[in-house]
Amino acid sequence: MRYFVSNVPGYSSVFPPNVIKSIRPALEFTEQDAAVIELKPLLQQFDISESRPCLMISQLNGAEQQCLNGQILNAFTHVVIQSSFKPIFGESKPVEKLKKEFTECGRDYLALAESMPPYSNFVATKKVNAEQALDYFSQRQQHREIKAELESQLRALQSDTKKCTEELQQAQEQLQTVKRRSEEKLKELAAEKSQLHSELEELKKQCRELSESRDQHKHWHLENKKWAEGLVEKSSLLEKKLSDCENQISALQNNVTTLKESYNASSIKEKDAVKTLALNTKLMSKLQADLDELRFQYREKAETEKGLQKLIAELHHKLKQASVFYHNLESRFPEIASATKDRG
Repeated sequence: MRYFVSNVPGYSSVFPPNVIKSIRPALEFTEQDAAVIELKPLLQQFDISESRPCLMISQLNGAEQQCLNGQILNAFTHVVIQSSFKPIFGESKPVEKLKKEFTECGRDYLALAESMPPYSNFVATKKVNAEQALDYFSQRQQHREIKAELESQLRALQSDTKKCTEELQQAQEQLQTVKRRSEEKLKELAAEKSQLHSELEELKKQCRELSESRDQHKHWHLENKKWAEGLVEKSSLLEKKLSDCENQISALQNNVTTLKESYNASSIKEKDAVKTLALNTKLMSKLQADLDELRFQYREKAETEKGLQKLIAELHHKLKQASVFYHNLESRFPEIASATKDRG
């Protein structure tokens, strides 16, 4: 509603300021809008009734003729209403209607003029049921005691709550610290695990390479052993063949001697002996060439056998070194031995 705000407290009003300007020339008013509330909901909210001591002080500057009625005047045991005999706000005379309201409500009142016009105070009182008032004040006292006790309990609970909150916050901070340290430790352990896993993979790789190398050396050792045995066998066969050839040569030489004797003894058989001698000579030459070839092959086989025996000795030495290295590696890393057994 429209509201005239005064520059001096106590002179604002919802009615236009008329006579008040002639009485108080220094007053200035500013017109603006103001929110309003109803009195009846307030009476119900605070349980105001005539059975309990209650006081109403009103300064409405002419609006009391619209706001006050018999129900409100009867609800309070003590009433002080500030009003004026002249219509200083608006055009109506609020005092006349106010006196009429008091008369209709059956309430006695006193008009007390203020030392400085234009206001007067209308004061009205009425008797109260003393027993109900005492009960009311007794209840109020009990309520105050209960309220004080509840407030004490509330303060204690708030203190306990604050303490629990601080302890909880400390526990949370400790938990966060432990959690952070655990995460850092987990990261360190994960890094160490990754490094150990890499080292283990490298060792496994070296173990596989050593195992493959050992198997390869073992394979070549067996192949060389078979080759050497084959060479020995071939050498034995060549020696046997050479011995047979030498026996044949000896026999042929004997035959040549016999033929010579037969040639000298029988001239008749000279031509046949010459042919036989020539044939035997060719055969001997061929046998001699075969013998030389066999001897050359035998020397080559013998030299090859010596080279193989030397190679076998070197392979045996290397295999022995590899075996010692692998045994030392298995002693240092037992998991390699278990992996080799599982593979076997």
